[in-house]
This record gives sequence, structure tokens and C-alpha cells, in this order.
Amino acid sequence: MVKASMVSVIMTVYNGEEFLRETLDAIFAQSFKDFELVVCNNGSNDSTQDILDSYEDPRLKIVHQTIEKPTFGDGIRLAYANASGEYIAVNDGDDVPLLHRFESQVKALDADENTALVTGWFDEIDENSEYVQTCRLPETFDGLLEAYQSANPLAHSTYMYRKDVADEVGGYAAKYHYGSDFALALEMIKAGWKVKVLPEVVLKLRVHSGQASNAPELSEMRAYEARELFHEAANLPGLSSVARALGRKNLAKRTIQYGFVLCHEKKWAAGLKQILSGLGQSPLYGSTYFGFRLACALKIIKHPVYS
Repeated sequence: MVKASMVSVIMTVYNGEEFLRETLDAIFAQSFKDFELVVCNNGSNDSTQDILDSYEDPRLKIVHQTIEKPTFGDGIRLAYANASGEYIAVNDGDDVPLLHRFESQVKALDADENTALVTGWFDEIDENSEYVQTCRLPETFDGLLEAYQSANPLAHSTYMYRKDVADEVGGYAAKYHYGSDFALALEMIKAGWKVKVLPEVVLKLRVHSGQASNAPELSEMRAYEARELFHEAANLPGLSSVARALGRKNLAKRTIQYGFVLCHEKKWAAGLKQILSGLGQSPLYGSTYFGFRLACALKIIKHPVYS
């Protein structure tokens, strides 16, 4: 019987021919060697499969998406279902892990049995692999909880987590098409587990216009999921009074934002309902944000409204 790898690296890729080889080379060059790489080809129609087939490393396992028009969530759930490692590392098909990423994260998980998820800082790069900025995350757990009240500060490609804990909290929730990674971290925290941020850059995260989640037709879905997820974040256990206040403001903002997206899609009644709900959640802040969004919609000021 073949011994299971300690780490399963999971990846979902859709039409990733431009950056995939650079990513795969960096993964197979990792200083930590005891891993399998499970790649879901999520319906690609470019040369993605040819690139995958060109690798003869026995640690590579390729799975094929069979459903039509799969989302990111569909792909990552399929890769996850085929992973057998004690720890799961995530790496998107266009992001580049630094040499010691897996080694550092395995050591961190081994050192603290109360930590379920280890992440780290990351450098953003553009489509030409040029450096954009370094994203430094809060190093304390309380700081991370507070950061969750305004945004999801973690990059999914920096995740390494305990698979048994992920299984216990339901893995990647099927109700989220693009926010299942955020939901997974929130569920771990709600279950009493810790998230640790390594104060070092572990990954180069690529930001480019061709990413699937940037498609304009997904605006409504993204806005809906953001509202739902930040509602969960605002109700995390152990929040300080400052964090709770931030969470209420952010939830009002996300609800109003969702309302404007619905109105943009001419779903006027549903959109107005969300806007009024957001105004009720935080009247002063909500009114200010509503005025800002309305001015954007009327093109009184310039701003990307439906992001």
C-alpha cells in the first residue's frame, strides 16, 4: 500500500496556459517534498491539459471537471475531494509559491495543535510578473478578527490547513460559488480553532484582468456572497467592541452595495429592499455610504460602482 503524502496541494485551473508552467515549476521545486499535487482542470479549452500532461512527476494527480460551466467553487471542491494528505495547501494556477512556503507552514501546524489554518504575507505581481506591492497581514489572532470586519485579508493561495478540521466544519460550502475559501476560514474560527499568520512572504499572488472571478456577469453573485459572508464575520465569537462596530458598518455597506447591484440589473424591488435594510443596520454610516453610491450611480463623481 502506498503511503499517503503528508500534504495535498490542491489547485483548480481554467484556461491557465499563460502562467501554469511557472506555477507548477515553483511547486515541484519546493524545499518540502512530501506532497501530492491535485489539479482540477476546470473545463479549460486552451492548452492547459497539454501543459499538465507534459509533467511526469509522480506526485501530480489530474482530475477533470465533468459539469458544464463550473465555478471556482465546483473546481476546488473536486480537487479537495481527491486529496488524501493530513494537511491541505492551496495554490491557484497563476500564483507562485516561494521556495520554503510549504516547509514553513508545515512547521507552524506541527508546532501548535490548536491552529487549524496557517497563512502568510504575499507579494502581488502583475501579468508580467512585475512586483506591485507586499500585503502584510495582522500577526495576532485578535488583529485578524478585526481585519475580517472590513475585508477578507487572506489570499486563498496562501492557505495550509488541517484536512480533518476542514472535514469537520463541512469543507468548501456548496452554497458559495466564489467565497467558499472565506467561508471555510470563518467556520474554523467559529468552531474554536485558531488561524496563524506567518510574518513572512510565502507567495507571489498574480493580479490580472483574465481571472475568472473578474467576469462582469458575476457582479450580482459576488455582491450576494459578500453580504452573506460578512454577516458571518460580524458574528464571530471573541470580537472586541471596536471590531463589532466595524462589522456593523461593513455589513451595512455590503448590504447597500448588493442593493445597488440588484438595481443595476433592474431588479428594483429587491434592490430597494436591500438598500433600506442596510440603512437600518447602521443609519449614520449607511446614509453616508448610500449618498456616495448614489452620486457614483448618477455619475456626479467617478468611482467603479458595481465592484
